[in-house]
Amino acid sequence: MLSSRLINSISKSSFISPGFSYPACQLILSQHRSIFTTSPVHSWMDSIKGIFAGKKTSPDDKETRDESFTLLRFADELKGARNLGKFKEYIAGRTSEATFDDVFEKKIAIFRYLGGCDPTGENLQLSHKKEAAKQCDCTLLDVENALAKFTWAKEVHKKMVKLKEEGKPMPKNFPEVQKLMGSTPLDLAKYNMAKSGEMSRNSPCPCGSKKRYKRCCGKDS
Repeated sequence: MLSSRLINSISKSSFISPGFSYPACQLILSQHRSIFTTSPVHSWMDSIKGIFAGKKTSPDDKETRDESFTLLRFADELKGARNLGKFKEYIAGRTSEATFDDVFEKKIAIFRYLGGCDPTGENLQLSHKKEAAKQCDCTLLDVENALAKFTWAKEVHKKMVKLKEEGKPMPKNFPEVQKLMGSTPLDLAKYNMAKSGEMSRNSPCPCGSKKRYKRCCGKDS
């Protein structure tokens, strides 16, 4: 049995509000996540943040390993970027300042829960996502939306590493990143929902508008 002192310590260090509950296995995994979250001098997140800040950056050669880009580390790195304008909007969407903290904290909670199930985010099952929605008091759409942002950022990093290796110009802003990717996180979230069979035209739209999918992003499909 985990002591209340240990649980409180983990909760505080994870930037999660007391309202979120986690299975004991999730708490134990968080104690040992250093295997996946050892930070080199230059974080892969720096290159991603640089794009949103309009700075010319390139990924560090030390960060080409897939195991360095994990959900738990993504959650940790977000803390330092939460007030960066464009990046802030990328993670939490266009929310008011009054609701931003709640939305941002819930995203972090989703990343941490899913990271406890599968650090890489590549082998998550629908059951994991549904349980994350239950534990984090959100919808399956919220979970897919958050996971899509992580997966998309991970793919951006891979493409930037490849561009650097080939000596090609790096994207300088977010529109250039979207052009490089040929898609957005929302596209990925919609695809994942459709693939899971959990999305109908009457479902809430993955973009977070609170409109039905058929009256929002799916009106032309």
